[in-house]
Amino acid sequence: MYLFNKLRQLSPILQSSSIESFHTLKTLIKPFTITSYKNASQRFDQNVCWKCGLERKNTANVFCEECNVIQNPQETHNYFKVFNLEERFNLDTQELRDKYRKMQSYLHPDKFSTKSNEEKEISANYSSLVNKAYNSLQVPLRRAEHLLDLKGNSLEEGQTVDDPEFLMEMMELNEELENTNEVEELKKLDLKNRNQLENIIKNIDDCFKNNDLKQAKHYVIKMKYYSSLGNRINVFLRELGVID
Repeated sequence: MYLFNKLRQLSPILQSSSIESFHTLKTLIKPFTITSYKNASQRFDQNVCWKCGLERKNTANVFCEECNVIQNPQETHNYFKVFNLEERFNLDTQELRDKYRKMQSYLHPDKFSTKSNEEKEISANYSSLVNKAYNSLQVPLRRAEHLLDLKGNSLEEGQTVDDPEFLMEMMELNEELENTNEVEELKKLDLKNRNQLENIIKNIDDCFKNNDLKQAKHYVIKMKYYSSLGNRINVFLRELGVID
């Protein structure tokens, strides 16, 4: 209807060739700006609602404060920011879990069954991001690796530690595991491994607090070895009918 009214305004002008009419025509045509978007994410500006176009008061909110339409996530690479958490290794996992559940309650597909395709697309992508972020932050090893990534000190594929004594110790522990088929012995080995992981986690936390990224990376690599051993121990225990 708006376009139809504009064309009616233009009709008499188009029949005139005067300069004055030409300038009037330019004035009327100027407001017509058409932009084609494949989806809502292409017109994403975290400071402006993609639906109503008004400036957002708090970009951390999942929904626009004005029209209550779901917004694209403010951050997609920093998983701490996805949950509006402080960027640190010693994380309150209960707070993380609570925020995860709260956000997923907003993003559940049932909430968007009658919404537009754009809203369904944003909610699906947002929910996937929240799942990915939560799965990374809830596990100490993944959390440490993510922190290193954020600080520009990512682990290289297959990177190991220059510590022959440590590598020999890991070899002996793995051999011990291979030669053990008694539940109690496996539980003792598991407890020993968990204690080692707890010590390393404390060391990693200290390193990040002191911004000692080189040493943090050193301990993160060691944690990968102990985590791998722990996973193998759990497999052996499950095969013997022990479920943690």
